[in-house]
Amino acid sequence: MRWVDICDESALPRFGGIAAWCENRAVAIFNLGEQGLYAMSNTDPATGVSLLSRGLICELEGDIWVASPLHKQHYSLTSGECIEDESLRVQLYPISCEGGRVWLQTASEKSEPRVLRSAI
Repeated sequence: MRWVDICDESALPRFGGIAAWCENRAVAIFNLGEQGLYAMSNTDPATGVSLLSRGLICELEGDIWVASPLHKQHYSLTSGECIEDESLRVQLYPISCEGGRVWLQTASEKSEPRVLRSAI
């Protein structure tokens, strides 16, 4: 495991998400202000479409969720589980911000991360 430099913290919209390409996979990164940063696979497991970074962020049952833009399944930003379908789960990634840079923990040795687009 290693930490990969993804982007400058200023690239993250407050209370929104971005998509980043890292380790040959699309990752959704959410900036929730005082509640911190969250990272998960950008691929909606219900449809296989890479779009979770464009979902709506909400609080349900004391947890923080992102609602998929297509069919509105809610995925937990803290566990990856789907509230509507227990068989669906999104992979989460450790994320941190140090020195104004956003870092994502990955399992492989090489990476060329790119920020793809803002959700807002």
